[in-house]
Amino acid sequence: MRARVLVGAAVLLIVMGLGASPAFAHEEGGRGDDKGDADRPEEAGPESTAVDYQGASWLAAHKANYTNASRPKSDPINKVVIHTMQGTASGTKAWFRNPKSEVTTHYLVSSSKGSVTQMVHESDIAWHAGNWDYNKTSIGIEHEGYVQDPKKWYTTNMYESSARLVRSICDRYNIPMDRKHIIAHSEVPGATHTDPGKGWNWDRYMDLVRESKTQSFSMDNDSAGVSASDAWQRAKVPNGRDYAYASPVAKSDPLWYTVDLPSTGRYRVEVRYPASPDNNTQTPYLVATSSGFESVYVDQTTGGDTWKSIGSFNLKAGEKPTVGVSRWTGTQGRVVADGVRLVKV
Repeated sequence: MRARVLVGAAVLLIVMGLGASPAFAHEEGGRGDDKGDADRPEEAGPESTAVDYQGASWLAAHKANYTNASRPKSDPINKVVIHTMQGTASGTKAWFRNPKSEVTTHYLVSSSKGSVTQMVHESDIAWHAGNWDYNKTSIGIEHEGYVQDPKKWYTTNMYESSARLVRSICDRYNIPMDRKHIIAHSEVPGATHTDPGKGWNWDRYMDLVRESKTQSFSMDNDSAGVSASDAWQRAKVPNGRDYAYASPVAKSDPLWYTVDLPSTGRYRVEVRYPASPDNNTQTPYLVATSSGFESVYVDQTTGGDTWKSIGSFNLKAGEKPTVGVSRWTGTQGRVVADGVRLVKV
Protein backbone atom coordinates (compact mmCIF):
# COMPACT_ATOMS: atom_id res chain seq x y z
CA MET A 1 0.00 0.00 0.00
CA ARG A 2 1.06 3.64 -0.33
CA ALA A 3 0.83 6.32 2.34
CA ARG A 4 1.09 10.06 1.72
CA VAL A 5 2.90 12.30 4.19
CA LEU A 6 2.64 16.08 3.84
CA VAL A 7 5.92 17.86 4.63
CA GLY A 8 5.69 21.65 4.16
CA ALA A 9 4.22 22.08 0.68
CA ALA A 10 5.78 18.93 -0.73
CA VAL A 11 4.14 15.55 -0.65
CA LEU A 12 6.43 12.55 -0.38
CA LEU A 13 5.27 9.10 -1.44
CA ILE A 14 6.29 6.44 1.06
CA VAL A 15 6.38 2.95 -0.35
CA MET A 16 5.49 0.43 2.31
CA GLY A 17 5.65 -3.34 2.46
CA LEU A 18 7.77 -3.87 -0.69
CA GLY A 19 10.81 -5.35 1.02
CA ALA A 20 12.89 -2.15 0.89
CA SER A 21 15.15 -1.17 3.76
CA PRO A 22 13.41 1.42 5.98
CA ALA A 23 16.40 3.76 5.60
CA PHE A 24 15.82 4.03 1.87
CA ALA A 25 12.14 3.23 1.42
CA HIS A 26 11.03 6.85 1.31
CA GLU A 27 13.82 8.56 -0.61
CA GLU A 28 12.05 10.52 -3.30
CA GLY A 29 13.50 10.32 -6.79
CA GLY A 30 13.80 7.69 -9.43
CA ARG A 31 11.18 5.11 -8.42
CA GLY A 32 13.12 2.69 -10.59
CA ASP A 33 11.89 3.24 -14.14
CA ASP A 34 8.50 4.81 -13.43
CA LYS A 35 7.10 6.08 -16.75
CA GLY A 36 5.35 9.20 -15.55
CA ASP A 37 4.95 10.74 -19.01
CA ALA A 38 1.84 8.69 -19.56
CA ASP A 39 0.06 10.95 -17.07
CA ARG A 40 1.57 14.23 -18.26
CA PRO A 41 -0.87 16.63 -20.01
CA GLU A 42 0.41 18.27 -23.18
CA GLU A 43 0.19 21.77 -21.71
CA ALA A 44 2.27 20.96 -18.62
CA GLY A 45 5.45 22.86 -17.90
CA PRO A 46 6.60 26.49 -18.04
CA GLU A 47 6.56 28.63 -21.15
CA SER A 48 10.30 29.36 -21.04
CA THR A 49 12.72 26.59 -21.90
CA ALA A 50 15.85 28.66 -21.23
CA VAL A 51 18.28 27.08 -18.79
CA ASP A 52 19.79 29.01 -15.88
CA TYR A 53 23.02 27.01 -16.06
CA GLN A 54 24.63 26.92 -19.47
CA GLY A 55 25.92 23.39 -19.02
CA ALA A 56 22.42 21.96 -18.60
CA SER A 57 19.78 20.68 -20.99
CA TRP A 58 16.12 21.55 -20.37
CA LEU A 59 13.28 19.15 -19.60
CA ALA A 60 10.23 20.65 -17.90
CA ALA A 61 8.88 19.13 -14.72
CA HIS A 62 5.10 18.96 -14.44
CA LYS A 63 3.70 22.30 -13.30
CA ALA A 64 1.82 20.54 -10.47
CA ASN A 65 5.13 19.61 -8.82
CA TYR A 66 6.65 22.99 -7.97
CA THR A 67 5.62 26.54 -7.00
CA ASN A 68 5.89 29.46 -9.41
CA ALA A 69 7.86 32.30 -7.83
CA SER A 70 10.17 35.18 -8.69
CA ARG A 71 13.28 34.33 -6.69
CA PRO A 72 15.57 35.89 -5.59
CA LYS A 73 13.19 38.87 -5.50
CA SER A 74 10.46 36.93 -3.69
CA ASP A 75 12.80 34.86 -1.51
CA PRO A 76 16.61 34.85 -1.22
CA ILE A 77 18.51 31.88 -2.64
CA ASN A 78 21.16 31.06 -0.04
CA LYS A 79 21.59 27.27 0.05
CA VAL A 80 22.17 24.25 -2.18
CA VAL A 81 20.75 20.88 -1.13
CA ILE A 82 22.44 17.69 -2.38
CA HIS A 83 20.17 14.68 -3.02
CA THR A 84 20.51 11.10 -4.27
CA MET A 85 17.75 9.84 -6.57
CA GLN A 86 17.45 6.31 -5.21
CA GLY A 87 16.86 5.40 -8.84
CA THR A 88 17.93 6.10 -12.38
CA ALA A 89 18.07 9.44 -14.17
CA SER A 90 15.45 8.35 -16.70
CA GLY A 91 13.11 7.18 -13.95
CA THR A 92 13.53 10.40 -11.99
CA LYS A 93 12.86 12.57 -15.03
CA ALA A 94 9.66 10.64 -15.65
CA TRP A 95 8.66 10.94 -12.00
CA PHE A 96 9.14 14.72 -11.94
CA ARG A 97 6.98 14.98 -15.09
CA ASN A 98 4.20 12.94 -13.46
CA PRO A 99 1.63 15.19 -11.69
CA LYS A 100 1.05 12.44 -9.13
CA SER A 101 4.58 12.71 -7.73
CA GLU A 102 4.28 16.17 -6.16
CA VAL A 103 8.06 16.40 -5.88
CA THR A 104 10.91 17.96 -7.90
CA THR A 105 14.44 19.30 -7.75
CA HIS A 106 15.85 22.02 -9.97
CA TYR A 107 18.63 19.88 -11.45
CA LEU A 108 19.53 16.22 -12.07
CA VAL A 109 23.08 14.93 -12.59
CA SER A 110 23.68 11.56 -14.26
CA SER A 111 26.22 9.05 -12.99
CA SER A 112 28.18 7.83 -16.02
CA LYS A 113 28.65 11.05 -17.99
CA GLY A 114 27.77 13.68 -15.39
CA SER A 115 25.23 15.25 -17.74
CA VAL A 116 23.05 17.94 -16.16
CA THR A 117 19.31 18.32 -16.76
CA GLN A 118 17.33 21.29 -15.46
CA MET A 119 13.64 20.65 -14.77
CA VAL A 120 12.60 23.66 -12.65
CA HIS A 121 13.75 27.25 -13.12
CA GLU A 122 15.89 28.61 -10.30
CA SER A 123 13.39 31.45 -9.89
CA ASP A 124 10.71 28.87 -8.97
CA ILE A 125 10.45 26.78 -5.80
CA ALA A 126 11.09 23.06 -6.24
CA TRP A 127 9.57 20.66 -3.73
CA HIS A 128 12.59 18.71 -2.57
CA ALA A 129 13.79 19.45 0.96
CA GLY A 130 10.84 18.25 3.06
CA ASN A 131 10.98 21.68 4.76
CA TRP A 132 9.09 24.58 3.22
CA ASP A 133 11.46 27.28 4.52
CA TYR A 134 14.39 25.42 2.96
CA ASN A 135 12.48 24.84 -0.28
CA LYS A 136 11.90 28.59 -0.62
CA THR A 137 15.55 29.52 -0.18
CA SER A 138 17.49 26.68 -1.81
CA ILE A 139 18.41 25.01 -5.08
CA GLY A 140 17.92 21.24 -5.09
CA ILE A 141 20.19 18.89 -7.07
CA GLU A 142 19.47 15.17 -7.54
CA HIS A 143 22.30 12.71 -8.29
CA GLU A 144 21.67 9.43 -10.06
CA GLY A 145 22.12 6.24 -8.07
CA TYR A 146 21.55 4.64 -4.71
CA VAL A 147 22.84 5.67 -1.29
CA GLN A 148 23.70 2.06 -0.42
CA ASP A 149 25.99 1.62 -3.48
CA PRO A 150 28.15 4.77 -3.63
CA LYS A 151 31.20 3.20 -5.31
CA LYS A 152 29.12 2.25 -8.33
CA TRP A 153 27.12 5.46 -8.71
CA TYR A 154 29.21 8.35 -7.32
CA THR A 155 31.59 8.69 -10.27
CA THR A 156 34.32 11.22 -11.02
CA ASN A 157 32.20 12.62 -13.85
CA MET A 158 29.28 13.10 -11.47
CA TYR A 159 31.35 14.80 -8.78
CA GLU A 160 33.10 17.17 -11.21
CA SER A 161 29.97 18.07 -13.16
CA SER A 162 27.90 18.64 -10.03
CA ALA A 163 30.69 20.77 -8.50
CA ARG A 164 30.78 23.01 -11.59
CA LEU A 165 27.03 23.44 -11.35
CA VAL A 166 27.17 24.29 -7.63
CA ARG A 167 30.05 26.71 -8.17
CA SER A 168 27.98 28.50 -10.82
CA ILE A 169 24.97 28.72 -8.50
CA CYS A 170 27.09 30.05 -5.63
CA ASP A 171 28.74 32.63 -7.90
CA ARG A 172 25.43 33.88 -9.25
CA TYR A 173 23.70 34.23 -5.86
CA ASN A 174 26.75 35.08 -3.71
CA ILE A 175 26.35 31.89 -1.66
CA PRO A 176 29.39 31.02 0.48
CA MET A 177 31.04 27.82 -0.75
CA ASP A 178 31.03 26.04 2.61
CA ARG A 179 29.21 23.21 4.34
CA LYS A 180 26.82 25.58 6.09
CA HIS A 181 25.36 26.56 2.72
CA ILE A 182 25.97 23.44 0.62
CA ILE A 183 24.24 20.71 2.59
CA ALA A 184 23.02 17.14 2.41
CA HIS A 185 19.31 16.40 2.22
CA SER A 186 19.79 14.54 5.49
CA GLU A 187 20.97 17.79 7.12
CA VAL A 188 17.76 19.70 6.44
CA PRO A 189 15.97 20.36 9.75
CA GLY A 190 13.30 17.73 10.30
CA ALA A 191 14.69 15.48 7.54
CA THR A 192 13.92 11.77 7.64
CA HIS A 193 16.09 11.09 4.57
CA THR A 194 19.62 9.71 4.51
CA ASP A 195 20.89 11.01 1.17
CA PRO A 196 23.49 11.42 -0.13
CA GLY A 197 24.71 9.11 2.62
CA LYS A 198 28.04 8.25 4.22
CA GLY A 199 29.48 7.20 0.86
CA TRP A 200 29.35 10.75 -0.51
CA ASN A 201 32.90 12.17 -0.34
CA TRP A 202 32.27 15.66 0.99
CA ASP A 203 35.96 16.62 1.26
CA ARG A 204 36.57 15.74 -2.39
CA TYR A 205 33.35 17.41 -3.49
CA MET A 206 33.93 20.69 -1.67
CA ASP A 207 37.49 20.88 -3.01
CA LEU A 208 36.03 20.59 -6.52
CA VAL A 209 33.39 23.25 -5.79
CA ARG A 210 36.05 25.68 -4.57
CA GLU A 211 38.55 24.71 -7.28
CA SER A 212 41.11 27.51 -7.41
CA LYS A 213 41.90 27.20 -11.11
CA THR A 214 38.52 28.68 -12.02
CA GLN A 215 39.03 32.17 -13.44
CA SER A 216 36.38 34.86 -13.29
CA PHE A 217 36.42 38.54 -14.16
CA SER A 218 33.71 40.97 -13.03
CA MET A 219 33.08 44.57 -14.05
CA ASP A 220 30.60 47.20 -12.87
CA ASN A 221 29.63 50.30 -14.77
CA ASP A 222 31.95 52.46 -12.69
CA SER A 223 34.90 50.11 -13.37
CA ALA A 224 37.87 51.23 -15.40
CA GLY A 225 37.52 49.93 -18.93
CA VAL A 226 33.84 50.83 -19.34
CA SER A 227 33.23 53.24 -22.21
CA ALA A 228 30.05 54.75 -23.65
CA SER A 229 28.74 57.83 -25.46
CA ASP A 230 27.07 60.76 -23.71
CA ALA A 231 23.68 59.26 -24.61
CA TRP A 232 24.15 56.76 -21.79
CA GLN A 233 22.87 58.14 -18.47
CA ARG A 234 23.58 57.03 -14.92
CA ALA A 235 21.22 56.04 -12.12
CA LYS A 236 21.23 54.06 -8.89
CA VAL A 237 19.16 51.13 -7.67
CA PRO A 238 17.70 51.40 -4.13
CA ASN A 239 20.73 49.66 -2.58
CA GLY A 240 22.99 52.32 -4.09
CA ARG A 241 24.55 50.31 -6.94
CA ASP A 242 25.27 52.33 -10.05
CA TYR A 243 23.98 51.39 -13.50
CA ALA A 244 23.76 52.94 -16.98
CA TYR A 245 20.79 53.21 -19.33
CA ALA A 246 19.86 54.67 -22.71
CA SER A 247 16.92 54.83 -25.11
CA PRO A 248 16.80 52.50 -28.13
CA VAL A 249 17.86 53.99 -31.48
CA ALA A 250 18.51 52.71 -35.00
CA LYS A 251 22.26 52.48 -34.44
CA SER A 252 24.40 50.38 -32.16
CA ASP A 253 26.11 53.00 -29.94
CA PRO A 254 27.08 50.30 -27.42
CA LEU A 255 28.36 50.63 -23.91
CA TRP A 256 31.53 48.50 -23.91
CA TYR A 257 33.18 46.49 -21.17
CA THR A 258 36.89 46.18 -21.94
CA VAL A 259 38.33 43.05 -20.29
CA ASP A 260 41.98 41.96 -20.08
CA LEU A 261 41.83 38.17 -20.39
CA PRO A 262 45.05 36.35 -19.44
CA SER A 263 44.35 33.30 -21.57
CA THR A 264 42.43 32.23 -24.65
CA GLY A 265 39.59 29.84 -23.86
CA ARG A 266 35.88 29.33 -23.45
CA TYR A 267 34.14 31.69 -21.06
CA ARG A 268 30.61 31.87 -19.75
CA VAL A 269 29.34 35.44 -20.07
CA GLU A 270 26.97 36.59 -17.33
CA VAL A 271 25.15 39.91 -17.15
CA ARG A 272 23.36 41.78 -14.39
CA TYR A 273 20.72 44.50 -14.57
CA PRO A 274 17.93 45.91 -12.37
CA ALA A 275 14.71 44.50 -13.85
CA SER A 276 11.92 46.98 -14.55
CA PRO A 277 8.77 47.11 -16.71
CA ASP A 278 10.35 50.23 -18.26
CA ASN A 279 13.24 48.15 -19.65
CA ASN A 280 13.56 46.67 -23.13
CA THR A 281 12.36 43.14 -23.84
CA GLN A 282 15.05 42.56 -26.48
CA THR A 283 18.20 44.27 -25.26
CA PRO A 284 21.10 43.29 -27.56
CA TYR A 285 24.34 42.12 -25.94
CA LEU A 286 27.39 41.95 -28.22
CA VAL A 287 30.18 39.46 -27.50
CA ALA A 288 33.54 39.78 -29.29
CA THR A 289 34.33 36.09 -29.82
CA SER A 290 37.38 34.54 -31.45
CA SER A 291 35.45 34.21 -34.71
CA GLY A 292 33.63 37.56 -34.71
CA PHE A 293 30.77 39.32 -32.95
CA GLU A 294 27.78 37.39 -31.67
CA SER A 295 24.51 38.97 -30.53
CA VAL A 296 22.29 37.73 -27.70
CA TYR A 297 18.94 39.34 -26.88
CA VAL A 298 17.78 39.57 -23.26
CA ASP A 299 14.40 40.49 -21.80
CA GLN A 300 15.42 43.03 -19.15
CA THR A 301 11.94 43.36 -17.70
CA THR A 302 12.43 40.14 -15.70
CA GLY A 303 15.17 38.20 -13.92
CA GLY A 304 17.03 41.20 -12.58
CA ASP A 305 19.50 41.81 -9.75
CA THR A 306 21.35 38.53 -10.21
CA TRP A 307 23.94 37.15 -12.60
CA LYS A 308 22.24 35.79 -15.72
CA SER A 309 24.15 33.64 -18.21
CA ILE A 310 23.81 34.63 -21.87
CA GLY A 311 25.95 31.74 -23.10
CA SER A 312 29.51 30.43 -23.37
CA PHE A 313 31.88 31.75 -26.03
CA ASN A 314 35.42 31.23 -27.29
CA LEU A 315 37.36 34.39 -26.40
CA LYS A 316 40.92 35.45 -27.19
CA ALA A 317 43.48 36.54 -24.61
CA GLY A 318 44.33 40.22 -24.38
CA GLU A 319 42.78 43.55 -23.46
CA LYS A 320 39.94 44.59 -25.76
CA PRO A 321 36.24 45.58 -25.75
CA THR A 322 34.71 42.18 -25.04
CA VAL A 323 31.05 42.61 -24.09
CA GLY A 324 28.83 45.45 -25.27
CA VAL A 325 25.25 46.53 -24.59
CA SER A 326 23.76 47.91 -27.80
CA ARG A 327 20.97 50.45 -28.26
CA TRP A 328 19.90 49.03 -31.65
CA THR A 329 16.66 47.17 -31.01
CA GLY A 330 13.24 47.30 -32.62
CA THR A 331 11.34 47.25 -29.34
CA GLN A 332 10.50 50.02 -26.90
CA GLY A 333 11.92 50.52 -23.43
CA ARG A 334 15.31 51.59 -22.14
CA VAL A 335 18.36 49.34 -22.48
CA VAL A 336 20.30 48.88 -19.26
CA ALA A 337 23.95 48.06 -18.50
CA ASP A 338 24.80 47.21 -14.90
CA GLY A 339 27.50 44.56 -14.74
CA VAL A 340 29.30 41.82 -16.67
CA ARG A 341 31.11 38.72 -15.44
CA LEU A 342 33.23 36.26 -17.44
CA VAL A 343 33.85 32.78 -15.97
CA LYS A 344 36.26 30.37 -17.65
CA VAL A 345 34.62 27.00 -18.23
